[in-house]
Amino acid sequence: MRTKKSMINMAAGFFGQLLNLILAVAGRSILARYMPSEYLGINGLFSNVLSILSLADLGIGAAMMYALYSPVARENREEIRRLMNLYRLLYRWVAVAVAVLGLALLPFLDLLVRTDRPIDHMVLIYLLYLSQSVTSYLFVYKAALIEAHQNQYICSMYANFFTLVRYGGQIAVLLLTRNFFLYLLVQILCGLLPNILASRRAERMYPYLREDRRSYPDRETAREIFRNVRALFIHKAAGMMVYSVDSILISALVSLGTAGIYSNYKLICTNVGGVVDRLYDAVSASIGNLVATEGDEDRRHRVFSMLSFSAFLLYSACAVAMLVLFEPFILLCFGGDYLLPRRTVLLLLAQFYITGMRTVIQKFRGAMGLFWYDRYKALAEVAVNLVLSLILARRFGLDGILAATVLDLLLIPFWVDPLVLFRYGWRERRGQRLAGYFLRYLLWTGGMLLAGWGTERVCRLAGGPGFWNLAAKGLTCAVLYGGMLLVLFGWTPECRDLLAYVGSFVRRTRPRAGKV
Repeated sequence: MRTKKSMINMAAGFFGQLLNLILAVAGRSILARYMPSEYLGINGLFSNVLSILSLADLGIGAAMMYALYSPVARENREEIRRLMNLYRLLYRWVAVAVAVLGLALLPFLDLLVRTDRPIDHMVLIYLLYLSQSVTSYLFVYKAALIEAHQNQYICSMYANFFTLVRYGGQIAVLLLTRNFFLYLLVQILCGLLPNILASRRAERMYPYLREDRRSYPDRETAREIFRNVRALFIHKAAGMMVYSVDSILISALVSLGTAGIYSNYKLICTNVGGVVDRLYDAVSASIGNLVATEGDEDRRHRVFSMLSFSAFLLYSACAVAMLVLFEPFILLCFGGDYLLPRRTVLLLLAQFYITGMRTVIQKFRGAMGLFWYDRYKALAEVAVNLVLSLILARRFGLDGILAATVLDLLLIPFWVDPLVLFRYGWRERRGQRLAGYFLRYLLWTGGMLLAGWGTERVCRLAGGPGFWNLAAKGLTCAVLYGGMLLVLFGWTPECRDLLAYVGSFVRRTRPRAGKV
C-alpha cells in the first residue's frame, strides 16, 4: 500500500509540475515579448522578497507534518484533531506576521530596485504580490493532513487544474490587454482557489476535524513541536538567504535588467527541479511511515541508498540536459538578448545539482525529526554566503554571486547534512554508512562529469536554429547520457535495487488476464 500510494502521488506530482514547467515557460516567453524586461526582474525580485518574508512560517509546516506521521500511522483521531487545531492557530499568526512585515518593507522598495527605466505603480504591484503571500496561509494547513495520509495526489489535482487556468488566463491577459495588474490578479486567484478546495476536501475526508476546534496538544507534545519549530526556523532562514537572496543582490548590485535575464534561467532550473522534487515530495509521507513503523535499520538504509541513487540519476540528467539545451531554448523562446555566458550557466547548474543531491537526506531528516542537531550550521551558511557574495560580486558581478552560493554549499551543507543524518538517524555502523555515502557521491559525480562532457560534445554536432534542432539535441542527450550512466553504474547494488523496485511496481499494477 505504501509503494502504491507513493507511485500514485509521484505520477500526479510529476505530471503536474511538468505541466507547470511548460506553461510557466510559455507564459514567461509571452511576458518577455509583450512587456519590458524590467517586469521580468520585478516578478523575480518581489517573488524572492516575499519568499524571505515567509520566514514568518518559522518552519511550522515541516514540524507539524513530522508530528502528524505517528498519530496518522496509529489512526489516533483525537491527537490528530488537537494537532490540526494548533496548526490552524499558528498559521493565522503567520498570515498576520507576513502582512505586517511586508507592509514594513514599503519605504525601502526603491533601495531594492535598481533600474534606469521607472516602473509605474510599483507600490501597487508589490501589494498584490504581498496579498498573494498572505492569503496562501489561510487554508493550506488542512492539505497537510491529506498528505500525511499519503494522498498527496488529491492536492496535486487541484493545483494542476488551477495551474492550467492560471497560465492560460495570464497569457490571454497579456495578449489582449498587456495589463500587468490583471496578470497578477489571475495569479492571486489561481493560487488561493486550490487551497480552498483542498481544505473543503479534507473536511469531507476527515469529518472529525470539526468536532472540537478548541482542544490542543498536551504540554509535552507542544514543547517538542516548538523545539522543532525553533530549529526549522534557522534552517528555513538559511535556505531563504542562500537561495532567494541571489535575485535581490543581482538587482541591487548589478541591475534589474540582468536580474530579469537571470530570472529566465532560474525559472527553468526551479521548475525542472520542481518536476523532480515532486517525485520525492510524493514519497515524503511514505518515508515518514517507514521510519515510524520499520525497525530494521538495514532495510531503511537500503531504501535511503536506492533513493539517493535515483536522485543522482534524475538531477544529473536534468543538469546535463539543461547544459545542452539552454542556449537553443532561450534563443527559441526569448531571443538572443536574453542569453547568459556559458560560465554563468555552469555555475547555475552546479548549484542546481548540489542542491538536488541534498533532497533525499532532507526527506529522511524530516521523517526522523532531526531538526535540532544542525541548527547552527544554518547560521554559518547565511554568513558565508553573504560575505562571499559581497566580496565576489564587486569583481565578478553576476558570476561572483552565483559562485558564492556554490562555494557555500560545498563548504557547509555538503558535509554537515550527511554527518547529522547518519550520527543521529542510525544506531549501527554509522561511520561505515557515512563513508559509503561520500564515496558513492564522489563516484556518481565523477561519472556525471565524464558522461556529461561526452554527451555535450556529441550534441554540439546537432547544430542549427529552431524547434527541430532543440528536439534533436534533447533526444541525443537523453539516449547518450542515459546509456553512458547505465554502463557506468548498472552493476551497482543501488541501481539493481531501483530497477527491482520499479519492476515490482509495474508487475503489481499490470492488469491480470481476463480483467480490465
